[in-house]
Amino acid sequence: MLCPSCGRENPEDVKFCGECGTALKSDAPCSRCGFTNPPGVKFCHECGQGLTESAASPTRTPTPQPAPALPASFAGGRYQVQRFLGEGGRKRVYLAHDSKLDRDVAIAVIKTEGLDEAGLARVRHEAQAMGRLGDHPHIVTVFDIGDEGGQPYIVTQYMAGGDLEGLLQQAENHRLSTNQAVLIANQIRQALEHAHSRGIIHRDLKPGNVWLTEAPSAASGQVQTAKLGDFGLAV
Repeated sequence: MLCPSCGRENPEDVKFCGECGTALKSDAPCSRCGFTNPPGVKFCHECGQGLTESAASPTRTPTPQPAPALPASFAGGRYQVQRFLGEGGRKRVYLAHDSKLDRDVAIAVIKTEGLDEAGLARVRHEAQAMGRLGDHPHIVTVFDIGDEGGQPYIVTQYMAGGDLEGLLQQAENHRLSTNQAVLIANQIRQALEHAHSRGIIHRDLKPGNVWLTEAPSAASGQVQTAKLGDFGLAV
């Protein structure tokens, strides 16, 4: 079998090229009709549907990237880092414990690579704007802002239930029940109304920025509460 990337001849039963690591068997199922197309084709042989680049093209095995070093603490030891939660855009988020108030918090460290002084000033200004939203039942509360080694960070309420994007991915057919969808939509509407009343507009409204409290037990009769976060941080 010829490698489509480097042209090397490989045995028929291998899955990756011995020369460059390109995947050799990457069948492309059509999203419209389900027909399984051979690797490398751009349009379905059965119905003509365009195939996505990821499905149509052979892929290289990604090189594992080392995990970022886990900081020990922030604010002179007040916030003791427990674990890495995730990363996206210009934020790297950690779960930490506030030793002063004895509570878990989330710390979003803003990655400043490529930002000039004006960009840094805007990040700090927007963090302060988030703090001005105050304590609202459907907005993730900002507890503190600071700077660690030249990188600004924001300390917020820790939302143990994850985000709405994750909830949708786990739901059957990626759809919520009507009651649950209406409940969450109404809570986020209240959050937006409150923010607009303070002159603040959310610039990155999406399921990944809607956070949920920890799922209660069925016996409690309670429901998860949705809270809007990441105001103005689409930097």
